[in-house]
Amino acid sequence: MTAREQADRQPELFVIVASREDAGALAPLAERDPEVVPVLVATGPDPMAVDEALDDLGALAGRVLLVEDTEPGPVRELAALLPRLDALVADDRPAAVLVRGGSPTALAATQAAVWRGVPVVAVPNDDGDAVEVANQAAIGALVASQEAPEAAPSDVRAAAAAHRLWRERLAGGDGPRVVRLPTHRTLSA
Repeated sequence: MTAREQADRQPELFVIVASREDAGALAPLAERDPEVVPVLVATGPDPMAVDEALDDLGALAGRVLLVEDTEPGPVRELAALLPRLDALVADDRPAAVLVRGGSPTALAATQAAVWRGVPVVAVPNDDGDAVEVANQAAIGALVASQEAPEAAPSDVRAAAAAHRLWRERLAGGDGPRVVRLPTHRTLSA
């Protein structure tokens, strides 16, 4: 890809799809948009079932993030997914990441994005157990810790586009609870 083609590319919005329920809720985001390229990332404890659910809805996953089989439980899910999601964000460098609810996958994606200085759009999910409610609070705290003194224009546009897509396609006027932009901090490997 030439430098001009790279400059002309639209920023990517990674939409983290962690369950069949997420697939049903987030599938409308798969449609092309003039400001951002939504990329559905099928992942979670059963990424193939998520990918199948997206296929059934006519929303193809742009990435399928496989993990080794883990024993059930939120801690093991988080431990298995965090390094994979971090590598995905670091390698593909999306302009923004959208997570839904408080699943361990959403928490891992938020941690990876915040660490890498990628804006996170966290959208609510009122369903969930005590762990998911606690994770949503942790996600909100992580996202709130982000600062934006030197945000790239494409990051700002992608975060704004993600907010607009959520409002227009899914929430019927309700916006996400948290939208923050990346930090200027340098990361060490």
